[in-house]
Order: sequence, then structure tokens, then C-alpha cells
Amino acid sequence: MIQKIDETEINAVVIDVKDDNGRITFQMDQPLVEETGAVEAFIPDIQGLMDTLKEHNIYTIARVVSFRDPYLAEKKPELALKLADGSLYRDKKGMAWVNPYKQEMWDYLVDVGIQAHQVGFDEIQFDYIRFSTEKGIGDVVYDEADVRGRDKKTVITEFVQYASEKLKDEGAFVAADVFGAVMGGGIDSDTVGQSYGDMANQLDYICPMIYPSHYGDGNFGIEHPDTQPYDTILAALQLSREDLSGYETEGQDQASVRPWLQDFTASYLKNYIKYGNDEIRAQIQAVYDAGYEEWLLWSAACNYHWEALHDGENSETR
Repeated sequence: MIQKIDETEINAVVIDVKDDNGRITFQMDQPLVEETGAVEAFIPDIQGLMDTLKEHNIYTIARVVSFRDPYLAEKKPELALKLADGSLYRDKKGMAWVNPYKQEMWDYLVDVGIQAHQVGFDEIQFDYIRFSTEKGIGDVVYDEADVRGRDKKTVITEFVQYASEKLKDEGAFVAADVFGAVMGGGIDSDTVGQSYGDMANQLDYICPMIYPSHYGDGNFGIEHPDTQPYDTILAALQLSREDLSGYETEGQDQASVRPWLQDFTASYLKNYIKYGNDEIRAQIQAVYDAGYEEWLLWSAACNYHWEALHDGENSETR
């Protein structure tokens, strides 16, 4: 993969530091990590890995999955989302979530981010920085001592501000993954707790997941968005610009927009197309045509269409 990066315009990697199961992927000296045994050392030599990546001038991004943390929720149920009978809330995959209203969770996530930066990561990227949206979430009971009158969007925005300030003080760049559907506000934004503009005003990078397959038929006036990758990405990023313009404040920096693009085929949809080199390149071109300069590719299996990418010397972006 490093060889492919050297040969193409790709110049960054996103690496799990705290994964979807709540496991820490390299040895870390952090009290809650040690207490719960959260380390599962998929990366046995983190410093060796970081040194190699730096030798190849690769920008390193640490992915920290935040509030979907089944491991910690099971080990420390006092930090978990709970139902009225005291049992843990679980999503459709059976995974428990931790409570975004808990200050202890904020500090834990910040600590993990700081330690990732200390071993060499340039940027900390928070994922699942939201509430669950699945069946049963409405039955979760919150303690008013934690909530203190704050709605979901307020507490997520406050966490973003808190984490950003702490991590920027350490010299790290800070990013967050967000649903593309939260652009422009509305019920999706309220449900997950993500305010696109408010979060962008705290972050260095905001990374909307605007995979064409995630948009339903008719979105942006496109009959089947997955079948029109260029048009869908362009429309989503035009909405991004429109939304963020309403949050611009004189003297305040706003996050750079770095969208996640689709490098997979959504064969589970009724109306889909096979994604190959042309579809990947079309999405990248839409990013540039929308006036943005950076992008990320998502493939759950890490099977990327390298032939869709330009060589490093002909890259249109850093």
C-alpha cells in the first residue's frame, strides 16, 4: 500500500487507533485503557509504523471511534446508554453505546487522541461523534445531572469544542466524520446531534460522508443517486458550501471540508451501478469542481481502485 501511495496522488492514511469495537490498536498508557484491558494490539510496533510512514512523507490520521463503544460500555456500564430497566441500549448489531453526556467519556477520548498524537499522528479524526439513530434509542433514559438541559446537538458541539481545544494545545489537527444528511439541518441533524456548521467552526477538518449510495432516490433531484456519482457529489458539496456560509464569523476560522468518497459497489441497493475507475475519478473531479481540494476514499475491505488515481507529480492537490 505504501508503494501505491508513493506512485499516486494519495498522500495520507487513516488508521484505526480506537476501532469500531472500542479496542485500542496499540499499547497505550492510559488509566481507563489499562483498567478495562482495551488494548488489542493490531499494531505491534506503532513507532516503527509511524517512522516508516514519515519516511515516505505520508500524512497520518488517527481514527478514534467515539460514542459507539461496545467494549467500554460492557466493561463500565455506568458510562453506557441505558434503558429504564437499567439494561444497556443496543443497536441492531447488538452493540452497546456510551453516553455522550458523560464528561468521563470526553476525557477518555481526548486522552486517546493525545496519546495518538504523541506517537506521531498528525491529525485526530473522531468518528461516530453522534448519538445512535436506531430502533429503541428513544427509550434511553438520561440523568439530568449529566444532561443539564442540553439537547443532542448542543452536547455534541460542546464535545467537539472541548476536544479541539485540548488537542490543538498539543499541536494536533482535529477532524470529525459527519453524516452527509446533516447538511442544512433538519430532522437528521437533530436526531444524530450533529450541527454541520457549529462543528465546522471548532474543527480543522470536517469530513462529510457523502457516498452516493447513502442518498435515497430523488435526493438533489437525482432519480437514483448511486448511479450518478459525479452529480451526487457535486450537489452534496454545493449544499455544504451553502450551509457553512451561514456560520461564517469574522475573525473565526472554519474547518476545511474533506469529504469521504465511495470506493465500493452498493450491490445491496435496488438501483446501483458497479463502481470502478471511472466512478471513483468522477467523484474526485466533482470535489474539485465544487471548489474543494481534499478527499478521502472509503473501502471497508481496503480494496481501492488505484488506477483511478493520478501519479503524484500530476496531482491537483497536496
